[in-house]
Amino acid sequence: MFSNFLDNPKLFRHLVENLPAGIYIVDQERRIRFWNHGAERLTGHLSHEVVGHVLEDAVRICDRRGNALRGESCPVTRTLSQRQLQQCNAFHLHKNGHRTAMRIRTQPILEYDETVVCAVVLFEEAFVQREEASGPPMYGCLDANTGIPSRRLTQAVLNECMTGMEESHTGFGLLRIRLLGLQEFSAQHGPQSIAPFLRTAALTMRNSLDEENFLGCWEANEFLAVLTFGKSRPGSHDGRCLAELVASFGNLVVG
Repeated sequence: MFSNFLDNPKLFRHLVENLPAGIYIVDQERRIRFWNHGAERLTGHLSHEVVGHVLEDAVRICDRRGNALRGESCPVTRTLSQRQLQQCNAFHLHKNGHRTAMRIRTQPILEYDETVVCAVVLFEEAFVQREEASGPPMYGCLDANTGIPSRRLTQAVLNECMTGMEESHTGFGLLRIRLLGLQEFSAQHGPQSIAPFLRTAALTMRNSLDEENFLGCWEANEFLAVLTFGKSRPGSHDGRCLAELVASFGNLVVG
């Protein structure tokens, strides 16, 4: 029975196509030749939309600040050029606009003369929901539209930071982000029409923050990011962290 399974290429293809992990194959010209259902689910891009296209034209892989991984910073490029397995954490830009953290593994496929024929890429979601990782206080305090902490919980976090600053002189930074044009869009198309934009913005911004920082709702179209700074950090470094965060939000596009 097992030998029959091994000898059945159609069954093997069916198995690979339906694995929950994302799998795709890129040839030497960097064109996508295979794209399974897991890749469709994780990125939102259907197979017929990407197969045959150059990887960079179909899929965007970026770092935490939204910078595209190109050249030798791209794990697929390194696998094709160095013929070695690569592993990294990076972000895929979902078709809906938000960034999703992924654990990416690449493997070269070699011919008998050790020439690289293609690269196989396996990826799966690596992001741990902050409300799950932060413990019970988060439960029941999440905004229904975005899935991030509500105004009530955001206010509580802000109050806690203020208390900590007074007691231990530990500084923190605040970044208030407003999405423009949503009120006009809501008035024209209805209140529920802006929900996808809010969720896309929240997911992108939350993925742009480090784990020790916080993002929550503030108003209907506003978010509040709380950046925690340790005692040992010099003030100039704090300002640089805030500048980098602003730069990462500058890559956000909602529309």
